[in-house]
Amino acid sequence: MNKKDIIAACLALFILSGCVHGKVPEAKTPVSAPVPQDILERISRPVRDETMRGTARISLSSPDGDYSRKVALVLRMPSSIRVEAIPFFGPADFFLSANEESLKVFLPGEATFYAGSPTRENIFLIFKVFLSPADMVPLLAGLPPPYTGEGLLSGYKEGESYRIDIMSGKSGRSLWVDLDNHTLMGAEECEDGRILWKAAFANHAVVNGRSFPQRIHLDVHGAGGWAKMEIRYLDMDTSSAGDGDLFDLPIPPGITPVPIHR
Repeated sequence: MNKKDIIAACLALFILSGCVHGKVPEAKTPVSAPVPQDILERISRPVRDETMRGTARISLSSPDGDYSRKVALVLRMPSSIRVEAIPFFGPADFFLSANEESLKVFLPGEATFYAGSPTRENIFLIFKVFLSPADMVPLLAGLPPPYTGEGLLSGYKEGESYRIDIMSGKSGRSLWVDLDNHTLMGAEECEDGRILWKAAFANHAVVNGRSFPQRIHLDVHGAGGWAKMEIRYLDMDTSSAGDGDLFDLPIPPGITPVPIHR
């Protein structure tokens, strides 16, 4: 091989080597598509028996009129709630408790105590909102109502959010999730193509390491009509334990309970 052949061979090898190095792609970690079940478990969080306390301004609009009160709220998953009205002056004039077995309301100014089952029909008689405590309590904490494992689960990207649909017969529930921080941004439940309720969550803040919405908007449609409720939290705290009796109002001495039923 003469000198020219050697130079040509070296030049070809250099060029080939440069082309190969230029075309070798960098190794990339494959990105898997979101799994609806995993996202649902993450946004639901293991919060059973967790207690959330806060004060809030609740505004309600319905065919019966508009109503706004400042209240103290205590929530415990999955379906326990305690509400006390905070008036401008004087002691509280409205108390409510609900758990898996009972719904109770005490109006001190009228010396009246109501008691009944924690059904959405009975909740409607008080709040004009057709929601059961099992649905209302998670929504007030910015969480989806519990998923029982029944129904067809699917998910896909919709705009800036990830949408999860849970379909069971003629009923369906949809959730909109921010995947960047795994927070619930919206929820909706339908039956026979008719919206039963829809919720929007905004102004999230971190409380004890968890993200909670500071503003919640509920649109509810039921057998008794429609209602719009806005909850604006003024402060909030959480704990892993609490007094179970808090969610079961005692009957004051000398007062006979009035049954709540519909």
